[in-house]
Amino acid sequence: MIEVIALRRSWAQPGEPLCWVVDAKGRYLFEVSGRDATGAPKKGFASRLAGGLGGAALEALDAATGGSDANYQDSPAGVVTGGQPDCQSASLVDVYRRHGGRAVWVLTDRRLALVEVSDPEPPAGASESLFSRARRLGAGLLSGGDDGQAAAEEAVEDEPAVPEVRPLQEWPRSIAAGFEAVARKLGREYRGGTRHFLKIQFTDGSALEIGPSEDDSDGLRLAAMSYGRA
Repeated sequence: MIEVIALRRSWAQPGEPLCWVVDAKGRYLFEVSGRDATGAPKKGFASRLAGGLGGAALEALDAATGGSDANYQDSPAGVVTGGQPDCQSASLVDVYRRHGGRAVWVLTDRRLALVEVSDPEPPAGASESLFSRARRLGAGLLSGGDDGQAAAEEAVEDEPAVPEVRPLQEWPRSIAAGFEAVARKLGREYRGGTRHFLKIQFTDGSALEIGPSEDDSDGLRLAAMSYGRA
């Protein structure tokens, strides 16, 4: 996962290991009191939810859901459970729903974070190909000689473009009470049957299940990585 390289270079603090990085992009299934399956507030709970988010944010969330009916094809990007409409798990996913786009969930020994990921851009006024050639030429000159330039060109050709990362929200790791692998049988509105997730249990009793996979070993591996055992 190329995002891991970018996170280690420009986001992680010195000596801060990444436990895992999980794709956040997609729609989330809500099983939260006071919200429907898409995360929109149910009648009678809208004013309470708006009080915590603000009216503009609530309107943005409503627009993002595209209505009150879940419309998933495959497994959701995550499952949100909780006993209150403004529980910790729902509030965390609301951050992603307000921003959307390409992002990842990141766990370290210190933080749980939602980080935006975007493709790198070449300098203004230069095409990407021109920028790449300039990098190759500079690398060759620094290494010295035709042989150095050829080696540098080959190395740069093989080097993947590292995306840019920007934190959207960060929380102390202590917000999570535990991690475990869980299996969930999806309903008829989904293609496929059982999916395996990493379940993050929060201190208020709510939970977020992420990293859907058909293979149960993936959830087990993520759970072990959460505790630094893999």
